[in-house]
Amino acid sequence: MALAKVNGLEALFRLYPKILTPPAVYFEVVTEGLRLGAPDAAALDLHYKNKALEVVALKEPVLSLATRLGWGEEESIRLAIEARADWLLIDDLDARRAAPASFQSAGTETQIKGTLGIVVSAHQDAGLPRDQAISLVQALGERPDVWVSAALCRHVIEILNQTLA
Repeated sequence: MALAKVNGLEALFRLYPKILTPPAVYFEVVTEGLRLGAPDAAALDLHYKNKALEVVALKEPVLSLATRLGWGEEESIRLAIEARADWLLIDDLDARRAAPASFQSAGTETQIKGTLGIVVSAHQDAGLPRDQAISLVQALGERPDVWVSAALCRHVIEILNQTLA
């Protein structure tokens, strides 16, 4: 949940007022984050308590993929399938590559969007001001704990600069 690291959850909730997450994601970002004293973990925990984020237990927690994914990524794909979600919001490249085959075999039409796509969509579709969107992308690109390439951030900023304010 990279947007929490840059105080950018407003962009997320402009598009998706209610977000479902599997238990592994809660454990990774809140339980472990609070244990480590991460400020973004406290912000996320507040959104879980306010029900904007909701943990949903999985019916079938094991997903057999050819590629090895992290626990949170694997559970996120499974939850998207079980909930027949419109969107899977995920940044992990291996998960983004593995998810379409899982969705196809499950007969779901779930689409995939990452953090930068959320920021662009929040600007284009949900009224997030362009300067705020650009600031979020710049902040994400500067974080050592957010794995997004500087080149991709520059490209997204170019896209944002081409849109109407």
